[in-house]
Amino acid sequence: MHKTVARWTRLVTAAVRCTLRVQLVWTVACSSEAGPHMAAMSAAEGQAGAHSVGAGAAAAQSPSASGAHAAGRSGTSPAAAAGAGAAVSSSAGMTAQQTPSAGANALQAGVAGGTLGAGTGGAALGGMAGVTPGAAAASGAAASPAVVDTPATCPATPTLKAGQTSRTLQSGKYMRKYLVYAPASYKGTTPVPVVFDFHGYSSSPQGQLGASGFRELADQEGFIGVYPEGIGASWNVNGCCGQAGEEQLDEIAFVRSIVDELKKDACVDPKRIYATGISQGGGMAHHVACLAADIFAAVAPVSSDLRTEPCMPARPISELSFRGEADSLDAYEGGHVGPPGMEGYTAIGAKATLERWKTIDMCSGTPVMMNEHCETYTACAAGTEVSLCSIPGGDHVLYRNPVNLNLPKVAWELFKKHPL
Repeated sequence: MHKTVARWTRLVTAAVRCTLRVQLVWTVACSSEAGPHMAAMSAAEGQAGAHSVGAGAAAAQSPSASGAHAAGRSGTSPAAAAGAGAAVSSSAGMTAQQTPSAGANALQAGVAGGTLGAGTGGAALGGMAGVTPGAAAASGAAASPAVVDTPATCPATPTLKAGQTSRTLQSGKYMRKYLVYAPASYKGTTPVPVVFDFHGYSSSPQGQLGASGFRELADQEGFIGVYPEGIGASWNVNGCCGQAGEEQLDEIAFVRSIVDELKKDACVDPKRIYATGISQGGGMAHHVACLAADIFAAVAPVSSDLRTEPCMPARPISELSFRGEADSLDAYEGGHVGPPGMEGYTAIGAKATLERWKTIDMCSGTPVMMNEHCETYTACAAGTEVSLCSIPGGDHVLYRNPVNLNLPKVAWELFKKHPL
């Protein structure tokens, strides 16, 4: 009897060692393949300077090994994702068994050095290749929770009516405000898409609603527009700028709370929630793509580069940037951004943002021209796209531009193709 038990013990131990050995080979193979590529991309994109990481208030929700996005979009492990030809997330070295601990999701506060430079270590940027989610969360990475397949259902008694309404909710220490615009066609009986439209620094929801053109498009296409209000007319995007940046407000928590309220009060399609915005509001569109890809299906920032780093979406997410080649505030080529008297931040530039999102979404090949002004990477993970529309002679406020490109319509074409 003892001999039999001993024999079975040896067999089980050998099997476990074999399993661990195979798993280790996969993990090392994924990390070694992604690491040099990401480091090279980072060195090419990075500018000299330190990127300090500050304490944030957002708590991380750990994606479980079984709850990550399935069927090409969803990540179980690098091995499984590689076999399906899809990206698990922007971190190629992650395994689904390695999850960030709850409460370790710190937001970045330092922006003095602008982009993450090559001197900070190749593995620390370019998609955080080879870094476990736990380590990334501890260093300031805020990966959004795993995508949940939520069916489109309407509340029994939806309270949202057609037209414009002002709303408030408690988020952190502030009672936050936002506008909701529902078109005349909205009856509350059929799930409709939602587009968040973030105002720029020193602007307002009313100003954005009147300027961007998305309200008029909502009337045509039947979606609900949401216009959040920043504290002190500002947003905290990676530690900058204005009052919101100084107080390190948790903007992602605010946005998630709005979505939760909408689902209670309106008939919305949870698979078709999108984001856009201009200037600092464009930074917010990038921000939610990086940190809330579990609820946002695609984003279209205007006049802003990506500066949320590390950017580690819960899944690949389609992104389209609109940039003016003659932007006098946020230069197309990159550089210092900020009004007089404000420290501001250093932007990486329009082309570097395109390449950065290419890396995040694991796109391959070269971009193709979708029209005269927009170049697109079409071969990206999970069927996503990454685009840049460069507008000749376009200044910072691009809704009216020299080539008469209708930004809302171009963005909406992307949105329609990419539900969650």
